[in-house]
Amino acid sequence: MNKTKTQVSAVVTCFNSEETIQKCLDSLSWADEIVVLDSYSEDRTVEIIESFSNVKLKQQSFKGFAQQKQDAIDMAEHDWVMLLDADECLTPKAIKKIKQWQQTPPKADGFNLPRIEWVFWHWAHPWVKRNEFIRLFDKTKAHMSKDLVHESIQVDGVVKRLYAPFKHYGETSIQVKLDKINRYSALAAQQKYDRGKRCSAFRLFLYPIFYFFRQYFIKRQIFNGVAGVINSTLNSYYAYLKYAKLYELQQNKD
Repeated sequence: MNKTKTQVSAVVTCFNSEETIQKCLDSLSWADEIVVLDSYSEDRTVEIIESFSNVKLKQQSFKGFAQQKQDAIDMAEHDWVMLLDADECLTPKAIKKIKQWQQTPPKADGFNLPRIEWVFWHWAHPWVKRNEFIRLFDKTKAHMSKDLVHESIQVDGVVKRLYAPFKHYGETSIQVKLDKINRYSALAAQQKYDRGKRCSAFRLFLYPIFYFFRQYFIKRQIFNGVAGVINSTLNSYYAYLKYAKLYELQQNKD
């Protein structure tokens, strides 16, 4: 074995993920260890996971997005961790890039990877601006944020970009996105309220308009065609609903 190889634990959290968990775990077969923390799925998720002989399956009740992921990270044997959600998978290009990266000493403590989004019925156009997330990191220098929603890895050290794109099947239909918008907007509003942030009527009316402009033109959703129009509109609706719920909290509690 190459003594310079960086050992990596792949970590996944899941719940009722039977439609995507196979793709996710297949894309992690290169890892030196795979740990899956399941929140007592009620579909075929566990059955699919158990068909992988190289996967360590753990189960616990859901503790919130951030804490669940932190618990899974803490279960990893190796310091370096690749973190994926159950509805994500690495592309062949990403796998090749990470295998190359493993052969030399890491030049940072965490790496941002670009994410390719599934937009209702097709993959996002290559010209659409991709969001990047820290998914490969040294767990001794990193921790999950305490956010109720849109939790992220916080690295105490150097963060660089690694072009190892991964795919996200998160929003497979308009209905799925609408359900997520309703759940996430409530969590985001509560988080803002707890942190002392407040919403004015002026912001409530104008921010969604700005948000649509940013999504459609600056982030280039325009290249996604009709799906881009729908996605930008729903994202601006999420922005509106988040601040509307924050405004409601203010009226009821302040």
